[in-house]
Amino acid sequence: MALTKIEIEALQAKHFFRFEDATPAPFTSTNINMPAGILAALSPAVIENVLAKRTGEEALGQKSKVVDWAEDKYFMPFVEKAGQTSPYADHSTPLNTSLNVSFNSTGHYTFSSAIIFGNRQAQQFAKARVNYADMLMKSATEALAVEMNRTAFNGYIDNGAMLVYGLLNNPALDNYQASQKTFADATWQEVMAFFAGAIKALQTKSGNNINGQSKIRCVISASAFAELQGKYTDLGVSVYETITKTYPKIEFVSAIELDNAYNGNANAIYFIGEDSIGGLDKTTDLGYSEIALLGNVVQEANGYSQVVSAGTTGALIYKPMFIVRFSGV
Repeated sequence: MALTKIEIEALQAKHFFRFEDATPAPFTSTNINMPAGILAALSPAVIENVLAKRTGEEALGQKSKVVDWAEDKYFMPFVEKAGQTSPYADHSTPLNTSLNVSFNSTGHYTFSSAIIFGNRQAQQFAKARVNYADMLMKSATEALAVEMNRTAFNGYIDNGAMLVYGLLNNPALDNYQASQKTFADATWQEVMAFFAGAIKALQTKSGNNINGQSKIRCVISASAFAELQGKYTDLGVSVYETITKTYPKIEFVSAIELDNAYNGNANAIYFIGEDSIGGLDKTTDLGYSEIALLGNVVQEANGYSQVVSAGTTGALIYKPMFIVRFSGV
């Protein structure tokens, strides 16, 4: 079942499947001979593929549009509240309340994937009851989503310099602290002590704005998370369940990207606190400009081609004081 014009326009308003030029695209019934047919053939499966959350977005909390396609940089605001008080008096002027704002900049990484549509091949797929245009779009958008997810962790190097940073190499973050043991080698009590120490480190670093009752996102190596979930006491008490009961607002994000992320041989774990203190609601974010920007359709003798593009500013760290990270888990 293809999407309607209204449904596609609603997606375009949110920067999904927009055209690169300003000319409105025609909408026609599905027709492999018409360039616009690929849009009319968009199925819910393609949309679900594009909108699905991936590990990078989950690790950073959300994905937000922060720049336009034409912009090269994003300036990240750091807001510090500077409220002051003074003793009351009938004829005095109290101290002012102000905001201190500073900005750091990051680049804008844009990337593309091409769709090559052949009429005969489309007919061959049709005989097998496969929607050829649908599969091509899914393949292109999947490639874009995978690259955006990779960039969320590792950033992107352009001409030997980091154009955008990922969560693993962001210079705003403090160095890794070393865990005494891996979760595989640690006892039940040692794992609990590790989490208590990590929460304490986060509490100290954040000036007690984040504590054991705060919302904390724990981004953890996939193999370390498997060890965590499989560790029990001799009496059958789960360490994972005990952690979630002790810290009721903790949320785990299992990420294969954190396996051997530290120096290529040690698993990593991040504790990211969330609080509106400091004037910003978000601690981290995955910034983007476009999710699936459709280029011009190039008509050929026996088919057509089209480029689909996306853009990201990488991992945005707004409040590094709300993050601690460890290696060797």
